[in-house]
Amino acid sequence: MVCFPGKDVPPEIENRMLKMLEFGEEDMDDVSDIEYIPIYDFIGRPDFVHEKDLSDQQILIELHRVEDLLFENKIIYSVLSRIEARELYKFVTEELFQHPIANIPDSEIGSHYFYEDFHPDNEFDTRIKCKEFIAIFFSRDFAIRIRDYYMEEIRNLVDLFDFHDAIEEFRNVEFEILNTAITPGECIRKATISFEAVSSVGIKPIHYSGEAIFELDYCNDQWVVMSATFPGMPEWK
Repeated sequence: MVCFPGKDVPPEIENRMLKMLEFGEEDMDDVSDIEYIPIYDFIGRPDFVHEKDLSDQQILIELHRVEDLLFENKIIYSVLSRIEARELYKFVTEELFQHPIANIPDSEIGSHYFYEDFHPDNEFDTRIKCKEFIAIFFSRDFAIRIRDYYMEEIRNLVDLFDFHDAIEEFRNVEFEILNTAITPGECIRKATISFEAVSSVGIKPIHYSGEAIFELDYCNDQWVVMSATFPGMPEWK
């Protein structure tokens, strides 16, 4: 989720904030001698209560308050995984507040941070990568979408193309990513999956069900699916 202050942000304000975030680091290339200070200093060193001194109800109130303070200074953060409000408040006040930021108070450029950049969640990240790969593979434009992936890194790319090219249409794709322990650097994830494959118009669909297997490596600061096998494909070795 993207954390804006409060529950309802007027569309015009949200659009303006997001446009500010469209500026990249390249827009700062010509600025020399930039001073970096903690975000806490940048927003005026506001008073705040430490997490351990707040009740669960107070945490919610204080979390909204510090989000408002950040937003007033063109700073937002996103949380992709699920964490409790207390952990989120602790993250904001103990970690995000200490993160360095360019000391340019009048800049129109906003800052956007992700909780997961500070606290990678390998289980969550690999689960999302498997879901993304399933969506890519079972789409009609697989050949186009896979080009935007790490196509040259996929070890069984030929098998994936051969299976996909033999099918005219995939229908009723249902799957569930199974829980697993994640080993740093690489992991294997499995999913139960079922789908119908239509080889050509007028031909009765073939129903496949069974186990999908994904090999993932951690490279360039992210998890990448390096091989994937689905029911009906030859087992990758």
